[in-house]
Amino acid sequence: MRIEILFINGWAMGSVYALVAFGFVATYKTSKALNFSLPHLGAAGALILASLLSDGAFGIEALAGRSPLPEVAGHPLGWVLCFGLALALVGGFGALVHRLAIMPLGKQSPVMITMATLAISIPLQIVVSQAPITRRISLPWGTASFKLGEADVFISTLVVCAIAPTVLGLIAVFHRSWFGIATRAVAEDEEVALSVGINRSRVLAIGWAMAAMFATLAALAFAVPPLGAGIFATQGLPELFYRAIAVLAIGGWDSYGGVYVAGIMIGMMQVMVGGLWGEYASIFGNGYSQVLPYIVLLLVLMIRPTGLFGQPAVRRF
Repeated sequence: MRIEILFINGWAMGSVYALVAFGFVATYKTSKALNFSLPHLGAAGALILASLLSDGAFGIEALAGRSPLPEVAGHPLGWVLCFGLALALVGGFGALVHRLAIMPLGKQSPVMITMATLAISIPLQIVVSQAPITRRISLPWGTASFKLGEADVFISTLVVCAIAPTVLGLIAVFHRSWFGIATRAVAEDEEVALSVGINRSRVLAIGWAMAAMFATLAALAFAVPPLGAGIFATQGLPELFYRAIAVLAIGGWDSYGGVYVAGIMIGMMQVMVGGLWGEYASIFGNGYSQVLPYIVLLLVLMIRPTGLFGQPAVRRF
């Protein structure tokens, strides 16, 4: 395969990893805990969009054929409307999950919150896997591609490559707002943040909403060509998200820019090794490329435990 195609596919794979890691960073920055419910929140968002684009009925037979959204979605602007609505709905769902399952825990340790997200993930997985909603994701550009030399490059691939840096830019702007300042305040010292009138619960809820939206973007990117066939499947998402935890640790637990760089690096490495040296590396087994993130993770942790771009812990005496 041509090196240009490998480069683009590696960039796309890395962008998906970066989008997943953005979701982990969004909750880690405020609660210092890993959110194991992200794969299923992302799946829920993708299913919401699939329903809006197909029948708008969310699998409810009584509503089938009564929603105008499928007709609207046939137009590019209508598709963008459905896409924005799906992100808003899954963001609200993420905030609701935080309100019902995490907020009652109070100021528990990060370990307890992490375990709580693991407990939440089980019922979410059951609900998402049983949802009577179509899994096909229709795109305005369909499966269009263009020629690069003798190979075809999907338009979807370039869109996926562009999503992650676009989101990163929006995060940079967003973090200059009240929420960004409040997030840093809560992360640095909750007591001081509360004393100046910052609502900790609101900050955490917004963090969960952002995480759910990032997870949805990652799930959608993973479903379109070349990574997917345009048909959304929930089975492979947990594995994808858990691989992205290695990207999170490599880039830095609280650094959006760091996890983006780490995601691109890992995605490139996996695709390049498989494409250029696959016949030699295959002696390590069929899943050798899936092990690479963890090998890099071990090497990075030996040198810099907080990740390449993570903030070292500050201890006050």
